[in-house]
Amino acid sequence: MDTKASVKKLSESEKEELLKEILGNQYHTAGNNLPLLRKMIDRIGYVDNMFTVAELLPLFNRILSLRIFGLVASGASILSIFLIPISSLINIVNAYQAGLRMYSYRAVAYTITAWAFNKPVQSGSQKILANIKTGWPKVQNNQIGEYHKAWKSASDDVTRKLDITARSNNIPKDALKAFLRIISENSEQKLCEMILKGFEKEFSFIELKSWQSNYFIRYPN
Repeated sequence: MDTKASVKKLSESEKEELLKEILGNQYHTAGNNLPLLRKMIDRIGYVDNMFTVAELLPLFNRILSLRIFGLVASGASILSIFLIPISSLINIVNAYQAGLRMYSYRAVAYTITAWAFNKPVQSGSQKILANIKTGWPKVQNNQIGEYHKAWKSASDDVTRKLDITARSNNIPKDALKAFLRIISENSEQKLCEMILKGFEKEFSFIELKSWQSNYFIRYPN
């Protein structure tokens, strides 16, 4: 069977055959990864042309098995398990300032999205900054510098973590990027929202309502 990245729409039985052929002995240990891998086969051709399907599927299986990224069953969000050390740091440093903590998490989501799509990393979210200047409690202009520092710190940390994660698990960075593009159906906005939703568990009930209210602000704004 042709295993180039240009694989077109296959039947379920053809996908099963392809997975068995490509994964070999790994097929029987893939387990819960198989349904998602089957979905990915349809997307690889139009999302990525750097690798063949035969190269990507074993790498995707490893990414899923290592839980570098955890996906909720609905596929609506990404539980960023590999980011736990960063999450903990943000929680400790900004425990007393929910606004700064939320801005830091948004920086993480925007940075991962830019990294996955090979776009320049943004230095902030202008819409969020505009909102906090006019909202209640109002953030004073002399406090905005703290938001810039929090964004840069979180963005730099997650960029380093992405590189370390790829290197330490012997996964090409471009394959990890392709994985993120494929699970988000090649949509920058969808990927960013999936990551934002993955952080919901980090907030208290009251904070969560505020966090969710800003989902309408779409990457890269």
